Amino acid sequence: MMRHRFLVNLLVPTLSVGTLLPTLGVAGSDHQNSNPSRLAVINSAPDFMLTTQDGSKFSSSDVKGNVLLVSFIFTTCNGTCPATTHRMSQIQEELKTRKLFQDGRVRLLSISLDPARDTPEALRGYMKLYDADPSRWTFLTGPPDQVAGVVKSWGMWARPAANGQLDHPSRIFLVDTQYRIREIYNLNFLKPKWVVQDMELLLKEGNHGEAKSNQ
Repeated sequence: MMRHRFLVNLLVPTLSVGTLLPTLGVAGSDHQNSNPSRLAVINSAPDFMLTTQDGSKFSSSDVKGNVLLVSFIFTTCNGTCPATTHRMSQIQEELKTRKLFQDGRVRLLSISLDPARDTPEALRGYMKLYDADPSRWTFLTGPPDQVAGVVKSWGMWARPAANGQLDHPSRIFLVDTQYRIREIYNLNFLKPKWVVQDMELLLKEGNHGEAKSNQ
């Protein structure tokens, strides 16, 4: 099965054309190909420091060494956010089914685009709607200026729209154990089985890298 992910409009702004072209070539390859290089390195993932749904400080250093799936949502969204979070919930269940959570090296993160309304309490309520397991899936907010900096650093944006909504792109980032972005999905390609296959591949790459470093 061929999966053509059109990433031209999805990649973070800092990418050069030289980086983009080989990425596109890999993304259109056969998904069943076992060659680890089919998920090209897109860019280093930006560091961040934010606040969890429990009000605790949480930084990128807390999850480096994990395979991450990072979404950007807001709890009052009536556009793509509910569908994105529902897919993330399905991915959570698929990861549980495949027992990929067992070694603690897979994490899901959802970063708010609307920190003024998305308090830790609001995030906790939102998590219950999607059966988000807080030991595996963390929702993040923080002071608006701080969140705005994180959103921008990941190549995301959010603009005020009618009826208290926000216009924003649909981008979900896959990050490897070396904290590098390896895929950027839009909602059309956020298929649970596909995404979990990609995450499993990155786990295997990480295990292989550890084995080599220990030789």
